[in-house]
Amino acid sequence: MFHIPTAFFIIGLLYLFLPIIVWLVLKHQASHTVSLWCLGGGVLAVGLLFISQRQFLPLWVTYTVANVFAWSGILMQATALRHALKKQWHVKWLALIVVLWAIVFDYFRVVLQSQDYRFAWSMTLYVMVFLYIAYLAWQISTEQDLRSGRWLAVVYVVAAIALILRIGRVMLDMTEPDVVADGVDSILTVVSGLLISVIGSFTFVSMFLERSAKRDLIDVENRARQQESARLADQIAQLERQRTLGAMSYAFAHELSQPLTALLMDTQSIKTSLQSPVLNLEDVTDSIHEIEKSANRTVALIEGIRNFIRPTKGMHELVDLKLLVHDVQLLLAHDIRKQNVTFQWDFDAAECLVRGDKVQLSQIVLNVYRNAVQAMAYSDVRTIHVALEREEHHVVLRVHDSGPGLNEDKRDQLGQPFVTTKAEGLGVGLSISTTIAEMHGGSFSITNAVGGGALVELNLPAA
Repeated sequence: MFHIPTAFFIIGLLYLFLPIIVWLVLKHQASHTVSLWCLGGGVLAVGLLFISQRQFLPLWVTYTVANVFAWSGILMQATALRHALKKQWHVKWLALIVVLWAIVFDYFRVVLQSQDYRFAWSMTLYVMVFLYIAYLAWQISTEQDLRSGRWLAVVYVVAAIALILRIGRVMLDMTEPDVVADGVDSILTVVSGLLISVIGSFTFVSMFLERSAKRDLIDVENRARQQESARLADQIAQLERQRTLGAMSYAFAHELSQPLTALLMDTQSIKTSLQSPVLNLEDVTDSIHEIEKSANRTVALIEGIRNFIRPTKGMHELVDLKLLVHDVQLLLAHDIRKQNVTFQWDFDAAECLVRGDKVQLSQIVLNVYRNAVQAMAYSDVRTIHVALEREEHHVVLRVHDSGPGLNEDKRDQLGQPFVTTKAEGLGVGLSISTTIAEMHGGSFSITNAVGGGALVELNLPAA
């Protein structure tokens, strides 16, 4: 009632079609693991179909060739799981194992003509690879917390135990040394094959779907965490800008007082001219022009402060760094004059355009300028050298001051949040600058220059 060759033929067809189903289900996750597993199943199917036709085909085809295909198939599936664990296994070693096993197999079959040794030798490789696949599946389940991996391991362990029992019974002359021979042992072997082909394939699919679901969940959590971190970083950056402007309030008041005083004086001049018996229109016109210039200067200063302190919305636009480094310098005009600091400019002839948030980039430059001015407070020579250079696909800003340079004790810690060398500092300026640079796809670094002083480098992708 139970025809073993027909059962092997059915298992062969299952191994032929199930990999196609696996591939269709997991095609959106195309990888070496899926490809090798499906290809290995197809190769194994060819070997099983040859075995099922033993009464019609030459023995060397249904024994040696069939086992070579079957061994190659299960080794390819083991290699697939190694790929899932990011472990390499060279094809030449797989080929060497199959060739050596086939040579010894044919030696037992043709030279010694020992059916028991031939059978035991053939089944031993299946047992070892099945146990190895079970080990890899269990390792995947442990490392990636996949319940399906444990089930896959259990399936292959059960199949290996069934083959071990069959080998033992053959060596004890309790059953025929042929997988297609009639009897309970062959039925047990067939059931093991069905177990691996059906449950093993669907467990493999389940394992990958489970891994994909976990990966998607982790991605969602990471995105949420990144969005929250970005929101907090924006808030900290805004608070730091407000704190910076608070510390510079006296300087801004001084800068505003000059154009406002000029406005008042020019207004008084016009008032005097209008009250004079002889009206001098030329003096009135000159005073009006001066009022206009002072008003524009006041508006420009207030606009610069407003643009710097307002919360950024992350809108990226084309930014000309040549203009930006000059504009930021104007915010420090009072401190620069008070400290008698000289700026030296060295700009590349090429355009230095980047795409980014102008407010955030201005914050980096302002932090660098302020640190440089404060660092040179006790230096005899107070010079800030600002260089802009276009390097292939990047724009590099280098700011070199003539101060004492970085403190060796804290140099490695600079840039970390809340690490500062200044008594009044919070230690977030350099950290924020680094974060902003990385958000723009660039980098920010600070080192000691060869000739003395600190050297800051901001590297950004060119627009």
